[in-house]
Amino acid sequence: MAKTKLPRLASARTLLQVLSLMSVLWCLCSGSVYAAATPITPTAHNQKQSETPRIIAAGGSVTEIIYALGRGDWVVATDSTSMFPAAATEVTKLGYFRQLSTEGVLAQQPSMLLGASATGPAPMLEQVANAGVDVHVYHVSRDMHGLSEMILDIGHRVSAEDNAKELVTDLQRQVEAQQKEYSEALATFESTEYPNTVNALFVVANNDRGLTVAGNDTVPQALFDTLGMTNIAGDLVGYKLMDAESVLARNPDVVFAAGHMLHGKNALNSLCSHHAIATTFAGQHCLVKAMDSSIGLGLSPRFAIALKAVAEHGLRALSLKAANTVMQESASQVHIAQRTGLDKNTNTDNNSHDMGRFE
Repeated sequence: MAKTKLPRLASARTLLQVLSLMSVLWCLCSGSVYAAATPITPTAHNQKQSETPRIIAAGGSVTEIIYALGRGDWVVATDSTSMFPAAATEVTKLGYFRQLSTEGVLAQQPSMLLGASATGPAPMLEQVANAGVDVHVYHVSRDMHGLSEMILDIGHRVSAEDNAKELVTDLQRQVEAQQKEYSEALATFESTEYPNTVNALFVVANNDRGLTVAGNDTVPQALFDTLGMTNIAGDLVGYKLMDAESVLARNPDVVFAAGHMLHGKNALNSLCSHHAIATTFAGQHCLVKAMDSSIGLGLSPRFAIALKAVAEHGLRALSLKAANTVMQESASQVHIAQRTGLDKNTNTDNNSHDMGRFE
């Protein structure tokens, strides 16, 4: 009977090599599964480089600029004053921009916080910056120069330099057009006997202590200066109380009021009859104009729109002053004519009496 030939067994060394290779492969596979199940949290720097920026905008002016530059989709949260454009109302609101909390800001996982000058408080800004967030608060002049500076810097920070330059150029063109239109309208009043200037006042609050008005270094001051109007509160700095006697003595031709302070249908009429305004030229003709606070008080890309509203109501005041001047001149001429006629009648009567006496 033939014997069955058995296969030759592998050597011990070969067997060990095979087992070793299998062990390595098992470890590699096991490690890959573990790595896939446990994502590595990137550092803040890597996160900024690899993801779309997450911006918190604090202050209506900053928010408007970001959206105007086409970066609204990068905004994850704003403060409560940021109500324009409409898209800005749809993101998370963090409260008043002067009183933001560190926890509220960091909860949004921002990569950048851009804020208007009063953004705070200071400890929050420091803590957020220490957490790796790029923080920048804008301290610029409250005029067209400051607005342009802020637009260009924000444009650089959100990678929209070309859009920023275009926005600044367009804004300057609009402002120059408004200035030209206003100057041409002023020229029509040059023949009148009174100065063709407008004394203006911008009221931001009304309470028992008096009227809070916009003085120097404010957006209303910039609006008035751009058109050559006189801010009767220009000797004040910032927003200050002005007593009734001072308002009456300076006699504004037109009053502008921040929209946020006006409530109810009769709010404007109530302001016209305010004891500090009622007997002024503006009060007597109820030349009180409500203005959207975001453009009347903030450095908005809509600066030219605010300028147009100020110009229109300034010209209306001049028209009324011109009409009043004509009426006063007419009344004066009538009075003179009446007086002259009275004198003639008196002289005639006296002469007749005298003549009769000598007859």
